[in-house]
Amino acid sequence: MDDPRYLRQVLLAEIGPEGQARLGAATACVLGGDGAPPLAREVAERYARGAGFGALAEGALDVDALAPADLVASPAARAVLAGARAALAEMRAALGRGAGAGQGGAAEGKPS
Repeated sequence: MDDPRYLRQVLLAEIGPEGQARLGAATACVLGGDGAPPLAREVAERYARGAGFGALAEGALDVDALAPADLVASPAARAVLAGARAALAEMRAALGRGAGAGQGGAAEGKPS
């Protein structure tokens, strides 16, 4: 992966060139066609695109599981947190790290 946009990720031992190539070949299921707030879907999409996923697809985005109301009171803050955690869960799955690794649909309330 020679794209300078991902240089910081490639320099991380946890990702490296091989991991970035895996992200580029993976599909992130973060588009949330399940009634998730538009802000949560937008944040998840932007983070996934920024991480270098090769494709994006619809997938569940469970705001209640990713950003519980008892921890985050503001609906906007919950949406942002849920979107960020959904994209991170997809990254971990694509890289083979964390719960549900390699199973796809990591945005279904299984933050790792």
